[in-house]
Amino acid sequence: MQNVKVDRDKYIGGSDIPIIMGISSFKKRWELLQEKAGLVEDTFEGNIYTEYGNILEPKIRDFINQDLKDKFVEGKDIIGDIRCHTDGINKTTILEIKTTSQIYSTLEEYKVYLVQLLFYMKYTKRKKGKLAVYERPENFNKDFDESRLTIYDIDIKDYKPLLDEIDLAVDDFRNDLRRLKENPFITETDLEPKELIEKAKRIEELEKELKIYEEKVKERDNLKLELKVDLDRIGKKQLKTSTYNFTRVADGKDTIIENFDEEKFKKENDELYKKYSYEETSIIFDLEKFKKENDEISKQYITTSVKKGKSGYLKMTISNLCGSFDLYASRLPMIRSPFIIVVCIDSDGITALI
Repeated sequence: MQNVKVDRDKYIGGSDIPIIMGISSFKKRWELLQEKAGLVEDTFEGNIYTEYGNILEPKIRDFINQDLKDKFVEGKDIIGDIRCHTDGINKTTILEIKTTSQIYSTLEEYKVYLVQLLFYMKYTKRKKGKLAVYERPENFNKDFDESRLTIYDIDIKDYKPLLDEIDLAVDDFRNDLRRLKENPFITETDLEPKELIEKAKRIEELEKELKIYEEKVKERDNLKLELKVDLDRIGKKQLKTSTYNFTRVADGKDTIIENFDEEKFKKENDELYKKYSYEETSIIFDLEKFKKENDEISKQYITTSVKKGKSGYLKMTISNLCGSFDLYASRLPMIRSPFIIVVCIDSDGITALI
């Protein structure tokens, strides 16, 4: 078992990534910055959970090596200011082992582990990864139990957006660390000004409101479809409320389309083709004349298809047009015109009638 705490302040490691990205419940990003800048000491020496993980990790790795007939070994790679202490590495794959009591049903719910694994995969240039999640028993039993192990296979090409997110977070962390080393007296607020945080939070609020709006649009559209079906069922074309007229627009009629295989006909009936062809800028075959004079022959070269008519829908128009117009006109006393413009708003857009 490698000592991952040695020189930890000199490098950015895999276990730092969830903290840097702000998704760790273990430590805040600002605390990690202060530790890396040498302003505070990392006093964490481990606990019963990390101790249990250290005991089970080699047992899990040995089982995987035996089960998969592969050879994962602990790895240590240093690339500039990046250090990768991997639980297992071979020529193609990185193995990340986690023991936890929080068991989820999907890989995406293990994002805090996944970002660490992807970080290792990128910097060790491995395209494949394995996330081994072991369910820690309540009594901390140190005997390995295969039934508690779940292994997820990772392909780096499936996670480009998340890799981009990791890269941006690491770049921002490097920049903030440089600023903190240059000026140890700056605060967390100096690195992330309050007005920027407020704008970001407002964007988050608007995003939530947009999602609610999109859900309401879907709900409205579904109700319009239901109302159209109900009007169809009772044979009613229109329904009026105090605000809107709801008009049922019926389905359009299907159209039969004839397709004449001109190439095949020309190949099999060259003389007949020439008889009904004339030349302008190119040779044009007079299909209508040919069909009129050779009905039975033409049927051999015609196939038909059906073009579905436009689906019906529920049209909405404002009921009280005069009241709406008077309210609008009262705000424009300087307009002098012999024309009245009536505006109808429906599901297809805005139609102006003059």
